[in-house]
Amino acid sequence: MSLVGTAASLPPAGDIVIFQPEFEEFGGEERVILSLSEGLHAQGKPHSVLCYHDHIDLAKHARLPLQVHQLRPAGGGWAKATALREALALLQRRQDPVPVLFSIQAALHAGLASLTARLPYFLRIPDTYSLLRFSPDAHAEGQRPGQAAGASELLSVRHWATRLGVQRARGFATNTRALSDEMHALYGRRAEVIYLGGFGQQPLSQAPERPAAPIELLSVSRLQPNKRVDWMLRGAAEILRCPAGEPPFRLHVVGTGPEQAALHALCHELGLDEVVSFHGFVSDAALADLYRRSHAFLMPALQGYGLPAIEALYRMQGVVLNRESGVVELLGDTPWVVVTEGGPAGFTQGMREMLRRAGDPRFFAQPLPPLPTEQAWARQVIATFGW
Repeated sequence: MSLVGTAASLPPAGDIVIFQPEFEEFGGEERVILSLSEGLHAQGKPHSVLCYHDHIDLAKHARLPLQVHQLRPAGGGWAKATALREALALLQRRQDPVPVLFSIQAALHAGLASLTARLPYFLRIPDTYSLLRFSPDAHAEGQRPGQAAGASELLSVRHWATRLGVQRARGFATNTRALSDEMHALYGRRAEVIYLGGFGQQPLSQAPERPAAPIELLSVSRLQPNKRVDWMLRGAAEILRCPAGEPPFRLHVVGTGPEQAALHALCHELGLDEVVSFHGFVSDAALADLYRRSHAFLMPALQGYGLPAIEALYRMQGVVLNRESGVVELLGDTPWVVVTEGGPAGFTQGMREMLRRAGDPRFFAQPLPPLPTEQAWARQVIATFGW
């Protein structure tokens, strides 16, 4: 067998294979893959990770031994789909366990691979193209003004191939009911919903000791437009400008990204230099300290799930999140969480409400809502895919 790529590396025979197209930075999906790896370790099941390219050395982030293999195809989408097809065919010939493919890009490439062979795989898709700011086709989301006919046709082909990839998967999983509904509308198939738990954590049984004032608000995310960190800054400025009995507060912003300079400038423009601290990238120890002393976590982002909200609740922090975050399905009916809608103004109101709640020491004495855990998620994935 000749895989595309001059230095392809393949998993050992008999391994359960977790496939993710690319590793470009260590983030949420990378942590999810490590959670699944730990779940497989706990059950004594040999496994490997397979990808096209690993730019971050994923194994160095793992707490347990992990083999990562790269196909290294030389080319774009078609070369990658060909490399995936050949890898899936080899796993099938060896009678290895059916692998799981992560991401909607993997579904697209599996669909292209299915043009020449019907190969076994499972799918787990955490985000649709709409959440990735990429329209799957003109019919589903509307053709953009001035879009060239060729670009529209390409989107239609991609949508068709993704649909084929979804339809032909042996099993299909996602993070929320909303995502399952959207993929059913787009691709004609509902996914099994398996709610994610936090990476390497368990819920606290007692809140950490925190000073009563000021109320410490925390944001941890990449500084990019869809995270909407500007909503927090504008909310903080509005609360300071027109207070309505809220206790004094500070806002800690952790993370780096393309919006960093613009957010620093906005903070200064809004007169928040004494109230907002930008921490940039921090060590694990420094981040743990910020979580320990913070009363509430802010998350206005548009996202398919929103795992940081679960992890903040593990630490017995209040959470303010936007209704466009999929995790609202789990957290929409607990006093620990304020769910906002109505854009930046609505998020400002949510911040006001959480400041009032967190200012009452009895708030942190109430029991947490039922929360999914990393271990339970991994066990359910393993059972769903019959490994």
